[in-house]
Order: sequence, then structure tokens, then C-alpha cells
Amino acid sequence: MSAVPSRVRNASRLLTLGVTALIPDFPFHYANYLQKARVSNSALAHIDPCAYGKQVLIVGAGVAGLVAAYEAMRMGLRPVVVEASDRMGGRLYSRVVGDVGDPENSVICELGAMRFPKSGKALMHYFDKVGMTANSTDFPNPGAPVTASTVVDYNNQQTYYEGDDLPANYEDIEHKFFDVFLEIDPIRFTEMEQAMSEGRIDQALIKSIWNAILEEGWDNLSFFSAMVEKAGWSRADIDLFGQIGFGTGGWNTDYPNCFLEVLRVLYTGLDTNHLLMYDGSAELPRRLWSQSPQALGDSMAHWPAGATVKSLSEEVIGSPFNQEVRQVERQADGSFKVLIHNNVSGLDTCHSFESVVYTPHVRILDKFRYMSGKDRLAAMDSLLSRPTWEAVMYTHYMQSAKIFAATQTSFWKETGPDGHYKMSVTLSDRITRGTYLLDYSGSTGAHKGSGLFLSYTWNDDSLKFLGDRSAPLPTHVDLCTSLLDEVYRDSDLNLASHFASPDPFVEINWEEQPFFLCAFKMNLPGQYEYQRRLFSQFMSGVDEGSPDGFILAGDDVSWTGGWAEGAVTTALNAVNKLAVRFAGGAYDQNPGPIDQWEQLKPMPL
Repeated sequence: MSAVPSRVRNASRLLTLGVTALIPDFPFHYANYLQKARVSNSALAHIDPCAYGKQVLIVGAGVAGLVAAYEAMRMGLRPVVVEASDRMGGRLYSRVVGDVGDPENSVICELGAMRFPKSGKALMHYFDKVGMTANSTDFPNPGAPVTASTVVDYNNQQTYYEGDDLPANYEDIEHKFFDVFLEIDPIRFTEMEQAMSEGRIDQALIKSIWNAILEEGWDNLSFFSAMVEKAGWSRADIDLFGQIGFGTGGWNTDYPNCFLEVLRVLYTGLDTNHLLMYDGSAELPRRLWSQSPQALGDSMAHWPAGATVKSLSEEVIGSPFNQEVRQVERQADGSFKVLIHNNVSGLDTCHSFESVVYTPHVRILDKFRYMSGKDRLAAMDSLLSRPTWEAVMYTHYMQSAKIFAATQTSFWKETGPDGHYKMSVTLSDRITRGTYLLDYSGSTGAHKGSGLFLSYTWNDDSLKFLGDRSAPLPTHVDLCTSLLDEVYRDSDLNLASHFASPDPFVEINWEEQPFFLCAFKMNLPGQYEYQRRLFSQFMSGVDEGSPDGFILAGDDVSWTGGWAEGAVTTALNAVNKLAVRFAGGAYDQNPGPIDQWEQLKPMPL
């Protein structure tokens, strides 16, 4: 997801305003919460000293899991991280491609998240903490100022433009969407954007505008139906808009999804001002795993100087990898018995934990509750209420696929015989869909090469790359190469001649990843209430004075699936819940999400 290209021209205005991703359903200011703790050099919350050292299982070693583990450790708890796969990062999945031993000829391929909006300030807090923003650059989205040129391949016709100098018909589409449609009542886009701007944050206004949208039934509208019924667009405009989209690959594959999903991203500025992390996005969870709070400028209760999530976790469980949680049973004393299956040895072990923070996709949670037979099904069912299980079962996910090739040089900076750049960031209505050009030569890190995503696709388009999985990877590379050579027939591209060696290619289809079974959550029309139940689960038992120790987190639990900001903020909800559970809570000068729940909680439908 990104921005209509001319929306990118307004990126500097959004930065000046300081638009912050205050999700309208629950506009808690997570970045402010983090900053106050940093200024006072304290943990986010405190626990009873009698609870120091209690073991909390963190399921999943993605960014949600490692943020939760890091902050739980700072409070004095012992985080124990387990990860079903053989790597750290989850959908922050960075692979080195090309000549790994040669910095000039190797490049990082982001198989998962690859662009990170500056308005996601909770996530940026952690990128800053571990020193990654110092080695980053603006992401080359279509139409972004940093992007030399863009080509839109639509109906077998190619439209070329440089930077953000848009063709007139694209300008017209942008105007009709942002300046006309999004300003109607009850959307009131400009008012909402200002209410999310630093220095004038107005949580009451955010809630008022958003709740009016909910009350008027916009949850029942798909993106497509909103453009037809509310915007009154023609089919020709809808088709063109679906192709150029918001600048990063078109939105027509998202037309079936709920329009509220689009509004959240636009209101919060998540659609523009993106960064590329030269060190590789997976470095964020790795550094939170392996570095001590003191080394990162943070204080820590209870544990000795130099303690890390890695050292505390491995003392209990050993290596976190290939450890798949298969069963969680609540015990009479409120603790949890957990069965962990080692995916390499095939052995099962049982462990006891005081709390469990579960961060993988909830569809995996739904799947494994049936894996131990009917005798244990009731125990698993008791982890969540029946309405919450219903929300788990009906959560809708998007497929996604990427095909990447390392290149010998960033050849696209050269001009071809037609006077245009030899290749451009490309949006196509054909099978490649989104093609992105990445140059790491500005990195101060270990990899300074170049490469391109031959294809980045979602939903039905990504399924076209499933096919015969016994076929070698070059089959899909050849397919994309042939299509792009045809698109750039006037520039004499010969794309294959630019590929690096050895092993320049890598491919992923998130539909096939066994511990994900798709890329990210994206609600369908009418699913707001399901999302409200999932997000609100961290409040389970709080009002009754017996805070539940089984806590959901992760970006699919958030209101903004597919954005790492949602993974981070739900992890912070889980940390606040752990503090309350262990007879503590927020510090008086820094109220947490639980303290502001009644004021800001999502409206039920």
C-alpha cells in the first residue's frame, strides 16, 4: 500500500504537520507513551518485585514478539521466546542475494515488509533505538521524488513520467479521490489529518469522525462499492485508479476488501514517506534479541547489567528456533502448560509459564487447537471466549508473492535509445504487477549492491505464481523477464543480461509458508466487529480484576494489517497487560493503553 503519486508530492507537508499513526478505532498515542518512558529512563510499566523473574512465553520471533520480550525483560520478567521456523524476523524477512562475500556485489532482498512509513512512530522508536534509521533512505515508490522515473503499463500501453511530474489524467484521478471524495461528510479527511498532527492531537475529534463513519454503515462497503455508490465514479475511472492505485502497485486486487481498511491507512499517513532499511528489516528483531537494554540506552529492573532477551530465554529453552507451540492449557492456578514440538527432532516437551503472549497469525492458532485430539480441544477453547474464537476463524488474509533478482549494476540509471531511463519502477496490469528498483550503494552496511523485484503481487495475482512447485525458480524469472523486455521494447532492455551471479534469484509465496498461510490480514466488508474482538482481547479479565495471562498480539490483531506499526503497538498492549497481571501497571506520569481504554476504546457495532 502507498499513495496516489501526487499524494507523494505532499509528503513533506505531512512531515511538517507531524501526522502520526493514531489508529482512529483506538487513537492511543503509542509513540508519546514510548517517548515519555525514554525521557524518564524508565520501563513502560512496573510490576510487583515479588513477580521479578516470572517466566512469560513469547510465541513468535517477529517484531511483535521481540518488542514484547524486550519490554517485558525491562520490567523484570523473564521472556522465553520460541519460533516455529529456523529464522528470526517473521514477516521482516531479509535475505542476502548475489555474491555474499563481496559487499559491492551483494544486496538485501526484503521478502516480507520492505517500506516503513515515518508516521508509524512507535515502530520508528525501535528503529532509532537499535541504530537502524541512520542507515536508511527514502523508498523508491512509484512517483516519489526519489524515484527517477515510473512507467505504467496499462492496456498494453506504456505511460512514462519522471519523478512526480504526473500525466494530466493521473492528476485528475488524484484530485477526484483526495480533494473531492475524501472530503465529503462523514469522511472529512483534512479534519482527521489535522487531528492526527503533532501539536494539535485531538483524540476526541478523531473518535467523533470515525464513529460517525461506523454509525453510517461504511463497514458494509467494499473499496469497490464505495467508489461506485459513494464517489459515483465511472468504470473507466475505477479501472485506471485500480491500476495506478496509491503508487505502489495498484489497488484493484484490494477492491473486494472493506473500505475502512483503506481509510485507516490514508488518515494515518501510512501510505507515504516510506523508508528502506539498508541493514535489512530483520535486523530490528535480531538486535532486540541480542543487545542489552543498557547498550541501547535503556534502564532495566531486576536483571544484571548485560542481560539480553537471548541470554534469559536460552537459559530456559535453548535455541528458540524450530520450536512450534502445539498446545496451551490454562491451569487451575492461572498459569499455562505448553506443549512445544521440535520441528527438527520431532520431540515434544512440556513447559509451564505464568503468561503467554501469542504473536503469529491467529489462523495458525485456530489450526493447532485441533492438533492434540478432542480430549484437549476443550482446554484450548477455554483460552478465548466464543465470540473471539469466531473472530479468529473468520479473519481474512491477503496472499502475496515476490520474485527478486540481484543485478550487476543499477543499470536503470542509464538512458536508452528512446531518451528515457533504460528501466523504471513499473506498474503493470499484467502478471508482474509491481516492479521495484533498489540501489544499496548508499548503505554504510555490509551489502552495497543492486537488484530489482521483478514482480510483487497480491491476492489472485500472487496465486498465478504457485503452479508446479517442482519447477525451478528460473521459470518464473523467465516469465517476468520476457514480459518486462516487451514493456521496454523501445529501450532495448535485454533484462537478463543485467542479472548478477552467482545465485541472483529468490522467490517467495506467502500462501505456501506453513507458519503464516498468507501475508497479512485485510478485513472484508462487515468484519469490523471481528477485528474489534481480536484487538480488545488484551483487555480480557481486566475489568473483573483477574487479568487473563493469555494475550494476543501481532499485526493481524491490530487495525492495520500488513504494517509493522500494528505489530509493535499490539505488542505494547500485551506488555501493559503483563504489568497489570503481575500487580503493577503504568507509572503515574505515563498512562498506558489500559489506563485510557474507557476513553478511547473501539465502538462496538
